[in-house]
Amino acid sequence: MRRLFSRLGRCRSGVSAVEFGVIAPAMIVLLAGLVDVAGAMQQTIRLENAARAGAQYAMSFPENTAGIMTATAAAVGGTGATVAVVPAYCACPGGSTAVVSCEGTPCGGAPAGVYVGITVTRPYAAIIGIGGYVLPSTLSGSAVARVR
Repeated sequence: MRRLFSRLGRCRSGVSAVEFGVIAPAMIVLLAGLVDVAGAMQQTIRLENAARAGAQYAMSFPENTAGIMTATAAAVGGTGATVAVVPAYCACPGGSTAVVSCEGTPCGGAPAGVYVGITVTRPYAAIIGIGGYVLPSTLSGSAVARVR
């Protein structure tokens, strides 16, 4: 019996198969997580592009909220997306989000700009399921267009 164990201890055949059996599950879990992250990134890019399409429509027709929503939903494609449009509002140019009066020159002597905001959200279910632990359950894209 002792000779048999001694002989098995020196035998190296099958070591590669054991190493592969130990490493393969970890690699599969890693690959599955990467697939889920890539799917979430692709969905987010699609939502951002749809919001931009709605913003482009808003530049031509800023008062047509239903048309903005339709253009955005058509750009998303599929179902399950929720489109929210912030109607035209006035704010100071330069990135400020504070709403100001549209009359006169409320921005330090400069006229206010008129903006329309579009936000698109869609629930996200992980493709394989592993990414669902770290990825958000709702993805979104948004755009703000200066219409005047």
